[in-house]
Amino acid sequence: MHKRKHNLEYEQQQQVQIQKLSQKQQKEEQLIRYYLYENLQYFINLIYSLKAVNQHFINDPQHPMKILARNKIVLQSNLSNCIQYDQSSQYQSDPQLNQVLQQERQFAKQLLEQLSPELKEEFQSYLKIYKNNSLNQNIQVHQQKLEQTNLDSKFNQKVLQSIIDKIFLVDETTGQFSGQKTYNSPTIQDIIQKAENYSEKTRQQLEIHFPNPINMEDESKYTNQCQNVQTPQSKTQQRHKKPNSLGIMKRKIAKLQSREKK
Repeated sequence: MHKRKHNLEYEQQQQVQIQKLSQKQQKEEQLIRYYLYENLQYFINLIYSLKAVNQHFINDPQHPMKILARNKIVLQSNLSNCIQYDQSSQYQSDPQLNQVLQQERQFAKQLLEQLSPELKEEFQSYLKIYKNNSLNQNIQVHQQKLEQTNLDSKFNQKVLQSIIDKIFLVDETTGQFSGQKTYNSPTIQDIIQKAENYSEKTRQQLEIHFPNPINMEDESKYTNQCQNVQTPQSKTQQRHKKPNSLGIMKRKIAKLQSREKK
């Protein structure tokens, strides 16, 4: 009920704001929303993706894919920071559009607060940095450093290229909707659904390229246990195993020979 009331108030604020804006300003307003929420969506997608990677490699804390997934979040966070800094600079001389920008950032913060408590606790550092660097009233450029990996440089280049491709996709989609009148701000349900779909695709790719290491490890442990465990029959055979008669005979002969020498 609280969420519905909040969304209704937000929609009413949007309508009042639109009425005050000129046609050109309305177009800029759509761009503000688009850049803000598309980058927010992709950031949450990568959070869900990292969760899937962590679960897949749960017994390997230092697996390179975990570092790679974390670096993708950092890259996206850095990208969003730069975009929002540019937005602040662009609209600081326009009070109405600047108000729209601040209003949408505040709403984006509230969306993040509606994520599950478990997710917010597990990834609180990423969420905190994103809010501080991309959703605050005053944005400054803060670029986070990437973690070092032992992966092939070509492999890392592919990751960077995927981020660049994402930027081009954003620009292309911007051109597609620029002629439309509205860009609807997402609900938390919209964001979570897309993030879960992205997470499922991540799991599918992990299963293809890295057959579940948890199952493989369990299977290996089971095989070793089977090799080491003795059956009741084998234990019985060991307990009732006949002594080496040839060895006993040799010892007896040696004793007899020593006595004869004496």
